[in-house]
Amino acid sequence: MNNCEIVKDLLPMYIDGLCSPTSNTLVEQHLSTCRQCKQTHTQMLAEFDLEQGEVYKIAMQQKQPFEKMNNIFKSFRTFSKILKWMTVLAVFITIILIGKGYVDTGDLANDFKHQEMIEQEQQNIMNSAFENVVNTGTSGLQKVSNDYSNQIKYIAVFSTKEIEPLSDDYSKPKVIYPLPYEKSEAIYENGQLITEKITPTDYDIGTMAMEKDGYIVQFEYTKHHLNEVERAFQTKHYSRSYLQIWIPALVAMLMTICLYFLYRGIKNNNRKAQKLIE
Repeated sequence: MNNCEIVKDLLPMYIDGLCSPTSNTLVEQHLSTCRQCKQTHTQMLAEFDLEQGEVYKIAMQQKQPFEKMNNIFKSFRTFSKILKWMTVLAVFITIILIGKGYVDTGDLANDFKHQEMIEQEQQNIMNSAFENVVNTGTSGLQKVSNDYSNQIKYIAVFSTKEIEPLSDDYSKPKVIYPLPYEKSEAIYENGQLITEKITPTDYDIGTMAMEKDGYIVQFEYTKHHLNEVERAFQTKHYSRSYLQIWIPALVAMLMTICLYFLYRGIKNNNRKAQKLIE
């Protein structure tokens, strides 16, 4: 076997880098002097590069779908992390709203108690006024005026014979625009009978009236007590309900639960898909 045949046999391993240093030296020395083997070597290199290129191309084609899937999974993992922090934030907001709900519930309960106290006070004034008028006549308002001097300024009694009776709604104390005091049978302030002309208040919730047993009793609040009356009025007609107070916390809680289960679902799906790829 001549050197050309030996070198041709060694060329595939030489190109693949599998020859020993001695064999590499032998091949390189021969290629430097033999044109035919040099051409064979060049041709084999071209075929090797072409073959490697095809293999690489096929490998890349096979790899592309997995790369796309991997990119999709990366996007889902990123989305999963975002959902995780959104869930944490939702939990934090829910805790704050629950705390605020407890505080607001306590405040509203106090407002309702205050409203009940004012309404009971109004009823007590009227009950005392009618009881004294029926038992002792119009002069009986003097005692009521003294007893409630901190709450009321004027208290007057009218006869339904002299003034048009009120509607059935006035069987209990109710806000009214003041009746004309000149038609009253008696007016008292701080236990004193008033005989001079009185200008009624123009404050829309500052006067209460009630009709019973042929009489109408009307009283005006003192200025310093009007704040308490105003608070009770606002509570009765404009305050939020307990449900309205808790709606923000309930909505936040529901959103937190939805975000949590969405996060867990995506995370579990990512884990299962990753196992299939591996």
